[in-house]
Amino acid sequence: MSLSPRHIIIRILQVVTIVLIGAYFINMYASVTEVRVSLSLENIWSLLLSIGLISMGFFLLPMPTLILLRALGKDIRFSSSMRIFFFSEVGKYLPGKVWVAVGRVLLYSKIGVKRKTAIFILALELVLMVLTALMFPGRMVIRHLTASYTFAAVLVCGVAILLYLISRRQRITAQGIGDYIKTFSIPVILIVLSFTLFWMVLGFAFQHLILYFSHINIGTFAAVRIFSGSWAAGFLAFFMPVGLGVREAFMTELLVPLIGNEHALMIAIVSRIWWTLVEATFILLSSGRMFSEFLRTNALPEIVR
Repeated sequence: MSLSPRHIIIRILQVVTIVLIGAYFINMYASVTEVRVSLSLENIWSLLLSIGLISMGFFLLPMPTLILLRALGKDIRFSSSMRIFFFSEVGKYLPGKVWVAVGRVLLYSKIGVKRKTAIFILALELVLMVLTALMFPGRMVIRHLTASYTFAAVLVCGVAILLYLISRRQRITAQGIGDYIKTFSIPVILIVLSFTLFWMVLGFAFQHLILYFSHINIGTFAAVRIFSGSWAAGFLAFFMPVGLGVREAFMTELLVPLIGNEHALMIAIVSRIWWTLVEATFILLSSGRMFSEFLRTNALPEIVR
């Protein structure tokens, strides 16, 4: 089967990224004697609190989906929004980030949301999630962007062109945008508050994860900045499944000045496992039946409201 130029470019980006991240981690390993991950009963409350807080954070994740669908007049329960959200989230473990969008849009169609509207609310949700993630390490991001005015100008122009192409392809008019603004002005505020609370809870959980394994308290605000900034870096690396490696490299770099090389590398690895295990638990508990039905029928299951 022949690959399109787009797929070839994505594969090249993946290989280059893997090589660079591999070299980075090899260098980090060489700079420490050994990296050990050990569990003990000492300070166990920090680990338990961390697990409890990240679980609380994951309960907040489907809330924007619920808010947006309710704004469209869909009578949907929170449990159904969890099924939609976590069932489609499995797609992010595939390269390209597109499969989450495809799955979410198809599931929205199951409850009568038009394709154009489904694409808009999904884009709105993702944009707000990224913006709120970047809000905490904002000064650091701005400093990197303004270090090169050429890069900043290219980025702004690129975003403008992308928005224009999307609006043209989806035939989104000025009147349509006005209607969307009227419909989603209040939901946007609620979603921003929801995601802001999500990052704060996750940052607090990350702080206690670090405290358990390193016995160093870096502070809640620093933990929120590092965790949300690392997540955003991994998300924006769209050519890597779930930002694999990118998030860990970014997190390690930010943690080194605070807790040292060995602990920073260990926390970056443990945090990936920590996030993945909790996410997998939520996927199985909320969408396990949907997956079994999908595998049995090879068709998207109905959403129970």
